[in-house]
Amino acid sequence: MDLSSLRRKASVALNLALNPSSSPSPPPTDPLPTRDDIFRTQFRLPDSEHLLHDIACEFALPHSSVANGSNQSQLHYTGRIMLSEAYLCFWTNDRRSASFVLPLYTIRRVERLHSKSYLFALSIITWHDLKLNLSFIGSRGTCEAFCDALKHNLRGQLSEMKSLKPFLGTVWSEYMMTTAKEKEKDNNGTESEKEKKGPSTGLGAIYGYPGDARKLRDKSKMRLWAEYLRENGRNLTLIRFPTFSKLIRVGLPNKLRGEIWELCSGSMYSRWSHTGFYQKILVDNEGRTSLSLEEIEKDLNRSLPEYAGYQNDEGIAALRRVLSAYSWRNPELGYCQAMNIVVAALLIYMSEEQAFWLLDLLCDKFLPGYYSTTMYGTLLDQRVFESLVEKTMPVLWSHFTSTDIQLSVVSLPWFLSLYINSMPLVLAYRVLDCFFLEGPRVLFQVGLAILRINGEELLDVTDDGSFISVLKSYFSRLEESAHPNSSNPKLRQVTRFQELMVVAFKEFSGITHETVVSERRKYKNSVLNSIESFAKRTQLRNLHNTGRLTPTDISNIYDRFHTAIFTRRVGLGSTTESRMDYEAFRVYLSGIASWARDDSLEDLPTGEKRLVMTATPADHPFLQKIFARWDTTLCSALSLQDVVSGSAQLALVDLMHLIQWWFELFDDDGDGKVGREGILGIGEAMLWVTRNDVERDEGFLNAVSGFLKRTFEYAEKEPTPASTPQESTLIDFLDDSDAEPEEDEKDTKTKEAPANADQALGELSITLPTLRMVILADEYLENFFDHKFAETITFAPQDTSASSGKTQQRLRGMLDTLVTDGMRVATEVRRKMEESQREALKQQAAQRAAAGAGQKAKEREESLEEEEAEEGVQEGDRDLLSTGDFMDSQGASGGRSRVGSIAGPTGVSIH
Repeated sequence: MDLSSLRRKASVALNLALNPSSSPSPPPTDPLPTRDDIFRTQFRLPDSEHLLHDIACEFALPHSSVANGSNQSQLHYTGRIMLSEAYLCFWTNDRRSASFVLPLYTIRRVERLHSKSYLFALSIITWHDLKLNLSFIGSRGTCEAFCDALKHNLRGQLSEMKSLKPFLGTVWSEYMMTTAKEKEKDNNGTESEKEKKGPSTGLGAIYGYPGDARKLRDKSKMRLWAEYLRENGRNLTLIRFPTFSKLIRVGLPNKLRGEIWELCSGSMYSRWSHTGFYQKILVDNEGRTSLSLEEIEKDLNRSLPEYAGYQNDEGIAALRRVLSAYSWRNPELGYCQAMNIVVAALLIYMSEEQAFWLLDLLCDKFLPGYYSTTMYGTLLDQRVFESLVEKTMPVLWSHFTSTDIQLSVVSLPWFLSLYINSMPLVLAYRVLDCFFLEGPRVLFQVGLAILRINGEELLDVTDDGSFISVLKSYFSRLEESAHPNSSNPKLRQVTRFQELMVVAFKEFSGITHETVVSERRKYKNSVLNSIESFAKRTQLRNLHNTGRLTPTDISNIYDRFHTAIFTRRVGLGSTTESRMDYEAFRVYLSGIASWARDDSLEDLPTGEKRLVMTATPADHPFLQKIFARWDTTLCSALSLQDVVSGSAQLALVDLMHLIQWWFELFDDDGDGKVGREGILGIGEAMLWVTRNDVERDEGFLNAVSGFLKRTFEYAEKEPTPASTPQESTLIDFLDDSDAEPEEDEKDTKTKEAPANADQALGELSITLPTLRMVILADEYLENFFDHKFAETITFAPQDTSASSGKTQQRLRGMLDTLVTDGMRVATEVRRKMEESQREALKQQAAQRAAAGAGQKAKEREESLEEEEAEEGVQEGDRDLLSTGDFMDSQGASGGRSRVGSIAGPTGVSIH
């Protein structure tokens, strides 16, 4: 086999690895993610990174024994090494054996190794003195190109190294391992070393962490992690072997939990690339107020109130700062209920800055659309969850549908609060450990496992109340033995929570990231359409002052309103609310009024004129007048109600009312009089509105000229300074265009004394009766106001034939700002969440009190933890790892025969 053929096959294999064939093609309106998107998602990298080069590679970490549970000095792993602007990433072909994400600024040295088997082999030494051997597999040209790019990018990252040491001072593993090394050098240790304070590990370091550290075997976990970090790097240079996942699944130690969360999720890289941003955004917005801040204040005291840290000002202030900072960071989303619960949980184990960037990643990448007005992301995942229940447990799903039980009543709070409000907090953190490691699929796996275990009881419930009661009872007993009557002592030690995790990761292992993405893509359009339809019905039902507009007209106005807002957003970025500024108003009006577009007339050889239509919105003082009239709140922005009411007035077919509308449009001070400026404005507006009317003739121009003359003649006059040159110019223009040849002498006399004419006019004004009299006295003007102007307005459905499906999809993606009255589902969810929160407060108060009480015990525990890094792994510690893979034979029992069995397209099966 020649080398080119080998490269082609490797390329095909890589494409299949990055874009699995099990994921069906999306609809044409939802394009496949790019190669860069897949790369960033796979390694949880910032959006600024792009895949520059990749090549087959063999990776080895010399002298690593704990990683593989082996005494061998070195094992080799075959996979692909990938290079972006600032990161070097590796993943084995099976995606499980080994991986790493190595920032280039953490690489101290790169050396070329002598190798007989490969053309190129490199030795990389990291900041933490970890040595990695990379042997490239490929043609010489490919290897050289990769090495040249690596060398170039390493030079580009040299300046970042100076910031590395201060940044590492904010992570606990660095403090823990550095302190341990210092004590190894000086066994006696100095007082300064003992008093040295480590980085923040959250409110738990002050008020106590949830749960009993002894029962959770926190010291054993810390010793295992210390051993792993010594062998395989730490924080930014950590190498991930299977043991890494096992250590996370058995539960993270308190001091390391926050750091491992941000490392697994990728928020650590965002925090690195935005050093100082969190503090700056707080300073820049100090003293400012917003609607989001008002909503945050309402929820602060309802955020895990049973935890001691949130029963005083310190914890509440930290929570306020993180939520406020994010509302300034993302003003379009701002703040949404349930966000406070998640952040409150994060702050127990993380610093404010860490929690801020993890929240940013949750809202943007992990759970997009979850924390928004419409919660469209959560509703989409609920549809996905229902689909998975139907495929994996058809009997149970059939029971739900036949009894009209709403699964989302209980499952929606699970997903929104990441199970924090559903199960005991100490166990919810175990779910979060796996969630940040493996992604959103964990939420589905745990949810399916809950239904699977309780299947027998759920088949007997017939209403939502009983459904909620069964699951609430189950959550309250999660820490009890799953097999209390078993004769096997080890089996009796298995808790219901451990059983839950076994079922989630063993029986629902077929729920992969690709499964979730595929199902989301499958139901995305239908869910968004449903939300849009509901939002539209909600808003249209609350409209008033609609005049003679038909329901169809109002529906079309609604569509055009949001299309105009979306068009404006595409040009200038996101806006903070669903209101229409002047630029969006021009877009809207150009769609319903022919004179609001920059159309033009083209002369034909026959002497006739042809209208050339464009889609460019026009701009004119007449439009500014209309916008100001519609702006009832005087905030330079129009609501949907403003636009509907204004459009109803614009489409008046009654002659007298339309004349009144024009009069009031130019009555700037609302005193019932239109001054000279307004009179000239009315005349100029009539000319501008009809500028592209192919039927406009000299008669209409004469009518407008006569209108000005007669209004000035009948106007009430008062002494005033001379008119402005602009006004005289308009009068002269009309006089010149309308004059007959025999009147030239008269016009010349008029122009000879313009100052006298202006003085004669004086400061004048007309009333509404005068305006009506002048208009009704002229056939052309009466015809214009009677039907000609109304004919220029249309509320026909928007023509979407020229717009792509992608644009419409993006428009529906902005729905989180459309609903102002709230959604029925959201209201129900919030009510259920509050009930669950109150129940959790009662059930867990004793546990929280125990976690936060006993300052002396806490100090003793902390003093012991300081020595954990230097202690070796003790007897009994490693038995924790035996449960880390959750693949033992002690699966869940109960409800199997009645729940049913199916192996659906997702590959999930229940026996």
